[in-house]
Amino acid sequence: MKRRQFSKEFKLSVVQEVEAGLSLIEASRRYEIHPNMVHKWRELYRENGEKAFAGHGKMYREEARIASLERKIGQLTMENEFLKKVIALNRNLKKANGSNGQ
Repeated sequence: MKRRQFSKEFKLSVVQEVEAGLSLIEASRRYEIHPNMVHKWRELYRENGEKAFAGHGKMYREEARIASLERKIGQLTMENEFLKKVIALNRNLKKANGSNGQ
C-alpha cells in the first residue's frame, strides 16, 4: 500500500486554516488526514515557518549538514585552544626546569 504524499502548498493550506481557528479534528475530517498529522504539520510550521515541508522526508538536509559542520568547527576550535595552552605550559615548565638546574 502506497503512502499518501502531500505537497508543501497543501500542508501550508491546512495549517493556515488551523491557525485561523479551524480545529484539528475539523481539519482532519475535512481533508481526511489523521489529527496527529495535522498537529505535526502545525508544529513544524510554528518552528520553521515557510521553511517547513522542504522535501520528501529529508527536510532541512542542507541546514542540518551546515549545523553539524559548525558544531565540528566549534569543537575543533576548542581543542586547538586547549592544545595551545598545553604547549605554552609545557614550554614554561621546560624553561623553569632549565633555569633551576643550571
